[in-house]
Amino acid sequence: MKLPRPRPRPRHESTITLINIVFLMLIFFLIAGTLTPPMERDVALITTSQSDRAEPPRALFVTSDGALLAAGMPVTAASYVERLRAASDADEAMPLVKVAADRALPARELIDIVAALRDAGAGRIVLVTERETP
Repeated sequence: MKLPRPRPRPRHESTITLINIVFLMLIFFLIAGTLTPPMERDVALITTSQSDRAEPPRALFVTSDGALLAAGMPVTAASYVERLRAASDADEAMPLVKVAADRALPARELIDIVAALRDAGAGRIVLVTERETP
């Protein structure tokens, strides 16, 4: 006696697998991507002809009128250095300060701001610039 052949099941394409892969890719790119804070709209960076490329750092922004901004909020040199000290390791007594100054800021005011940061206890102070495109 012959047994009847079972009917082949229709093969349905499962979209669950595709959804899982897309979701995992989304998670990967969210984690692997570097999220940087946006640049201040009121600051047009100083341009240089030769500099190393780097991503925009978390910096102390200085507007053309000399106002200090950190994360969009006005700060003083002393409060910004204190905030850096609190956020950094206890081993680092003199924190690194990155300053992104507007190109229209007079050099004398920039020097005064750097001096105020030094007096507040900043260690190394780095001036963030923008590479000039030829």
